[in-house]
Formats: sequence, structure tokens, C-alpha cells
Amino acid sequence: MTLFAATGSEIPSPVRDERLRRAIARLTSLHDGEAGLVDVVALGPVAIPALTEVLFSREPSGLFQARCRAVEALAALKAFSVLGEFLRLGHDKQDPVERLGEDAVVSTAARAIARLCDPWVYELLLDLARRRPLSGVLVGLGSFLRDESLAVFIDALQEDDLRLTAEAILRSFGTKARSALTAAALEREEDPAGESDSHLRKRRSALALLGEIGVPRREWRRLRCLIDDDDHQVALFACEIGLKLGTATDRVQIASRLHALRPAVVWIHRERIDMLMNSLAAQSGRASSSAVVARDQPPHDSKS
Repeated sequence: MTLFAATGSEIPSPVRDERLRRAIARLTSLHDGEAGLVDVVALGPVAIPALTEVLFSREPSGLFQARCRAVEALAALKAFSVLGEFLRLGHDKQDPVERLGEDAVVSTAARAIARLCDPWVYELLLDLARRRPLSGVLVGLGSFLRDESLAVFIDALQEDDLRLTAEAILRSFGTKARSALTAAALEREEDPAGESDSHLRKRRSALALLGEIGVPRREWRRLRCLIDDDDHQVALFACEIGLKLGTATDRVQIASRLHALRPAVVWIHRERIDMLMNSLAAQSGRASSSAVVARDQPPHDSKS
């Protein structure tokens, strides 16, 4: 492929090769990497083979910055087929240090390839997320906002290193995520030894997201049972939702549950309980005032 200078004259091959060599050297250096990224992109498609070599090279030290810059350069040059080929590889590294570096490069490549927005990219990222759910893979997949991928993000709520990313993506789905979140909040593990911590975190997160997104009154009937959930945090989230949507009978149940929970929880949850109880008292006060006003109104004279 021929490279042209800004003036339009063809650059001799030796000069072009030397510029490419220097640009790649800067790209892979610890100090001039960002400047090297600019230089290599300026060279155009002729740099793609060298960038591909950098990306596919193994790095046992775990350093990932140079390979991530190669990803950004390839994306800028629209070499998405190269990124797709890279993501289809098996990236299972036995050494934990090398694996951390490899995960960072895979995450960067997944974010970058999602800019293409093609169906084959979605299918690639969906398959990768099911096998290797990394933060960047979730972000890339989430940019498509396809309903079929919701289960991937719901499952990611179990993982400490993925939860914040998954929550942000599920928020971007808005009300389309409501049904999947409701199912996740109600899902119970059939384990005689009890519910695992990871599954509990998933249910808590799903219920908290439902509180943010909003729950229709008809859905509250399904969630009402969580007021008495064994997990204190799940019960608190359910009480919060119930205060907005529940009936007078529900509020009586919520008040009883909050009183029972308060001695058993840590101080930060006690503060939440106190706020909820104050809210309940305010609601009860407004209801009582309305009743008094209605009682004190003079009878309506139908003849007047």
C-alpha cells in the first residue's frame, strides 16, 4: 500500500519504513506511548500490519499499555476485522500476572470494536461476555442495548469487579430491564446450606435498581413478599419501594418489619430504617389530618 505525504507526493519506501519503525518504537515505549499513537495513526493503513504484530504479541510481564494503544490505533484506522480476530482467540493465560494484562487488552479491544455497531460485532461480544465477562466486554455489549443480552448483565451483578459496570448498563436500559430485574430480585437458590453471598449481592443490586428505575403498582404485588425476606438489606429495599406503592395494610406490615429489623442491623442501616420510619410517620400524619378535615366539613346542603 502506498503512503502519501501531506503535499501529495509519494514517500519513498525506505523513508516510509523508517517513519513506521520510529512510530511503533514510540508507541511501545513507556514514556512516549501517547505521542507514538498519534504518529502511527498519521501514517495510515500502512501501519496496520505492524500494529497487528504488537497486539498479538505475548507479554508475560503483564504490561498492557502498548498493546492497548495498538488497539486504539487499529480502531482509529478502522481495522475492526483485526480486532475481531484478536477477540476470537483463546485468552486463557495460566500465569496470573500475564492474565491481568491480557484481560486489560481484551477489555480495550471489546470497547473499541463496539464502535462498528454491526450485527457480527454484537454476536461476537455476546459470545465473549458469556465465556469471559470482563468490564470492557460488558461495556461494548451494553452499547447495543439489545434485550437478549440482559441476562448477561443480570448475572454480572454477582461479581464484585463487574457490579458497578453492570448496574450502569442496566440503568441505561431503563424500564426495558424491569422484568429481568424483578425476576432476579425474586430468584431463590435451592441450596440447603443457604443462599450464597454472590447470589445475595445479585438480589440486593437488582432490587436497588428497581427502586431507581421505578416499579409499577401492579408489579409491587410480586415484590411485596420481600418485606419479610431473610436478608436484611433485601427487606429494607423492599420496604422502601413499598412505602411509595403499598396499601395502608402494607404500610402496617412495613412498620412492623422495620421495628423488628432495627436492633439486628449495623448502624448505617439503622439510619436508613429511621428515615423510613419518619417517612411512615409523616404519611400517617397526613392521612390523619385528611380524615380530621373531612370529618369537620359541614354537611352538604342539597337545597342550596
